[in-house]
Amino acid sequence: MLTNRARWLILIAACGTALGVLRMQQRVTLVSLGILVWLFLEWLLFRWRVDFELPYLKCSRTINGSSSNTGMMRVNRPFEVTLVISPVRSIRIPMVRIEEILPENVLAIGSAPVGDFAISGKTPLVINYTAQPKAAGDLKLPGVSLRVFDLQGLFYAQRFIQHPQTFRVLPTFAELDDHLPTLKRLNSVPPPGIHRLHQAGMGSELLELREYVPGDPPKSIAWKVSARRDQLMTRQYESEVPVRTILFVDASISTRSGDFGQRTLDQMLFVAASVAKSAMSARDPVGLIRFDNTGPITIRPSIGERHFYRLLNELTKAATVNSPPRSRLNSQLVELAWSVCEERYPQLLNKRTNLIPFSLFPLFPSSRMQWHKRIRLVNALSEQYTQKFDQFEKQHKSPVNREQLLVSSQELLYDDLKFASLLQRFLIDEGFAWREPVVERRSLELHHWDRKFELLTNSLSRSVSGARDNELYVLLVDLIDCGGNLGSLADAIRLARARHHRVCVLSPVPEFLSDVDLETTHAHPLTSDELLLRAEVLRIRRAQDNLKRELIRLGASVSFVCDRRAIKQVLSEVNLLRSGRTARGNANTNAAKISSAITGRSR
Repeated sequence: MLTNRARWLILIAACGTALGVLRMQQRVTLVSLGILVWLFLEWLLFRWRVDFELPYLKCSRTINGSSSNTGMMRVNRPFEVTLVISPVRSIRIPMVRIEEILPENVLAIGSAPVGDFAISGKTPLVINYTAQPKAAGDLKLPGVSLRVFDLQGLFYAQRFIQHPQTFRVLPTFAELDDHLPTLKRLNSVPPPGIHRLHQAGMGSELLELREYVPGDPPKSIAWKVSARRDQLMTRQYESEVPVRTILFVDASISTRSGDFGQRTLDQMLFVAASVAKSAMSARDPVGLIRFDNTGPITIRPSIGERHFYRLLNELTKAATVNSPPRSRLNSQLVELAWSVCEERYPQLLNKRTNLIPFSLFPLFPSSRMQWHKRIRLVNALSEQYTQKFDQFEKQHKSPVNREQLLVSSQELLYDDLKFASLLQRFLIDEGFAWREPVVERRSLELHHWDRKFELLTNSLSRSVSGARDNELYVLLVDLIDCGGNLGSLADAIRLARARHHRVCVLSPVPEFLSDVDLETTHAHPLTSDELLLRAEVLRIRRAQDNLKRELIRLGASVSFVCDRRAIKQVLSEVNLLRSGRTARGNANTNAAKISSAITGRSR
């Protein structure tokens, strides 16, 4: 393609040639024609390099020393990448810019994966950089973008070398060693069927005598010892029953909006993985119930490293569902899909292969340009998905039902909803987050509360009905917009509390909303966007107050952050179950009554 410099040079040379011919000035005519001939020869040389030498470049990528096309990573854990561009035969390209295309889920650390090089002979080009994933899910590195220039800056061409590598990014977790319970016996490997942690319960062997803590059951008070010491003492017995923890993870549409690493789903996965790791390190079984608007997926409680990675894989699947709500067709969505396709699949948009049939309509230039762009996009994406289906059939040796995966080109040309769905699917497959213009905020307001509450209530009720001992239920659910009206979920929480189980509700809000300060006064008038943001924050905080009041009334603990504070809160609930107490709050009045009873007995 021509640069602006080449266009101006061609225009000046053409004008000089025309003036020289009209005014019979041979020198001006010869100089102008010489410039045009020189430009033509440079263009031929440039086209030779692009069409006959550039295809001999091959790409190879190693990540942490491995060149496999698949693998696993961890969130916020850096990985080293070595990108090698090597010519198959001896070629010469004076200037080429090589850039690694990174999806939105990857953050480059330090220098960007881009560089300007000159290729001469068979010398390979190497780019080293460090990056890290920002959120759990599937991570795809598509390939390398090449931009070729000539030394004079007159022509340029863009090509893309496909070298896809797909990785599964597991959620990270925090290891809190200070919350591990104290061991009575130093058994490194206990016998099968015996739990290494002897929790406080109502067994047969005495574990310890300790001071009374508000919330301890009155039947565990050692009355004689308390009378001798003039202080309430609690008798604790050994119980080898571990504390079971069931994680309820909400993977509905409302938790997936926003940038990678800042979604509420990312916060929930971090807390769920951390709680599972801390509980399993104490040999406590952990189960998982992941649900969205379609149905729940249940993993029964168990222990062991294999079960832990099974939970991590299931949490990762919660972040890889590519079924967003349908969006309306708009110009921003089309322009984004066009720029991505132009950058990563320029050969599919080539006018020599992607032909547009002649038509008189539309007549206006702007409408005609948009119509031609739509035709070329439909042709390019249809070809792209057809190639993917062919590769899938070759690898798995099974046919694909293409009618369900891709509609005909004629429908895409005239049906705006189907065309918008295709663009949505293409952008999400290329690693874009669920935000404007990929997913409209208007569509995310439909949370399907009734369906989600029904699934959560049924899952919690089934878990309570099948529970054996005191268990902990951790609900990582988006409940902010319910406004404190829990409906049938409140009955399920009452049922769990009536059977002496603990319920902990974690309902985070997006980070950009939690950081807004409503108390700060501004010297300048607020814009409409700032006023809308403050109104949204005010609404969320009022909803949090109503929800917290309702959950505390039901006897459940609640938190609106999903960080280390939430993890410590959940682990404190585990320790509360292990200690045999039923509450952690103040009970000074009950303690005073019991102390007066002890004093009366001693007298």
